[in-house]
Amino acid sequence: MNPRHLYRTKHLVGLLLTAGLLAGCVQSPDDTIPSAAADRPAKSSALEKHTNVPSLVAVASAEEPSAKEQWPQWRGPTRDGVVPAPQLPDPWPSQGPTLLWQAELHSGWSSPVVADGRVFVSDRDGNTERALAFQAETGQLLWKRTNPVDFDPHPVGQRHGNGPKATPLAHEGKVYFVGIAGWLQCLDARDGHVVWSVNFPVEFGEQERLPGGRARVNGEENVIVPTGEGQGAPVPLFGYTGSPVLHGNLLITPVGGARGGTLIAFDRDSGQVVWKALDENVSYSSPIVVSIAGVTQVVVMTGPRIVGIDLAGRLLWSYPFQIQYDESIGTPVVVADHVLATATGKPLTALRIQRRENQWSATVAWENDEFTSYLSSLAVRDGQIYGMDDGGQFHCIRLSDGKTVWTGGNHGFYCTPVLAGARLLALNERGELLVLAAQAEGYKPLGESHLVRSSTWTSPAVVGKRLYIRSGAGLAAFTVPAP
Repeated sequence: MNPRHLYRTKHLVGLLLTAGLLAGCVQSPDDTIPSAAADRPAKSSALEKHTNVPSLVAVASAEEPSAKEQWPQWRGPTRDGVVPAPQLPDPWPSQGPTLLWQAELHSGWSSPVVADGRVFVSDRDGNTERALAFQAETGQLLWKRTNPVDFDPHPVGQRHGNGPKATPLAHEGKVYFVGIAGWLQCLDARDGHVVWSVNFPVEFGEQERLPGGRARVNGEENVIVPTGEGQGAPVPLFGYTGSPVLHGNLLITPVGGARGGTLIAFDRDSGQVVWKALDENVSYSSPIVVSIAGVTQVVVMTGPRIVGIDLAGRLLWSYPFQIQYDESIGTPVVVADHVLATATGKPLTALRIQRRENQWSATVAWENDEFTSYLSSLAVRDGQIYGMDDGGQFHCIRLSDGKTVWTGGNHGFYCTPVLAGARLLALNERGELLVLAAQAEGYKPLGESHLVRSSTWTSPAVVGKRLYIRSGAGLAAFTVPAP
């Protein structure tokens, strides 16, 4: 590995986990930087504190939602950052988005999801992990589900927070949450009651003695978390961060464990295990479900490689892609027979996946050494790939041959862009939203707004003319007015 990348990996390892991590403490709920008309936002009150006992608090009721727009999972409806039928004004208004409401949150970097008039997100308040539902129109807290949690990452990552990083998934009246220590819950989206739940280290981990009964870091291998009286089991070194994906009746998510599988498919209604796949370390990336060569399959980065797994849990193909500490983080993107992936110390790599009868192969179609990204994911439009490298530069790269078309900008360290028609919405870790033309003709900024003062190691949810953004201090909703 390049020494520069090795140094960066060792000293930035705590930044990882699908959403980066710079908030170890709660900041003021007055987190946003007001834009035009934002002096009169409908600001929600701070969330009340509660005990460490698992509980459900129904805070408010809501009318049956009429909104049809959805952003139900990590990276949106199609899990690739594309906004379906974008309604954002064109041209982009010079005054930028207007604040509608905000709500206080605590530690964590799960991105918001929106379904049926509700916004779902998770956080951690002390030793309590919380699944939360807000009314999308007003920011009113509808309900919160709490569970005790005992987990801290490796010391180099502690200052970046110990809250949940996996983004929830909402579907047909249910919402699925994965906690930082592996508590998977299926909750009723209306009132938050538990439909079913699975505790990964309890169900799938190798049990061992845990003197003192408190979580401990096990060198550079894993973290041992409590599973019972004097007992514990290992979880990944930086917790569970992969966001679950749904296909048909299957809820699919990275799990691992001595009695589990690298990837496990659960029945979405009952929580029963349908299949387990592979026996290797998980990474910190999220799976996607795509069709390649006419076969629907799960594509995911595990600790040592990139794999394709069919919907029965069988391995179809794989390609080595080992990163130190299993730190693959960005979500792969698939276009036709190409799988696009990058990680720290790795060039942007396009794998060509081919099938001849029942034999599959994964070969390198091209690599681009000019682009590498530790945390960020990519967007693709009209044969061009768009992404931001670790130096803050945006790249436009030709899909057909991997050649760089243009580079430009200096936008920070993290950005997983959203593609709204011919525009990229690029929210960086500093709370700055940059709007770029998604075009091959050159780097062309169309607008920029500093939306929040605290860190934003997340990706926005775009619903109609609204943006929902999770920062180190809270959840905020903005509208984009006509210019």
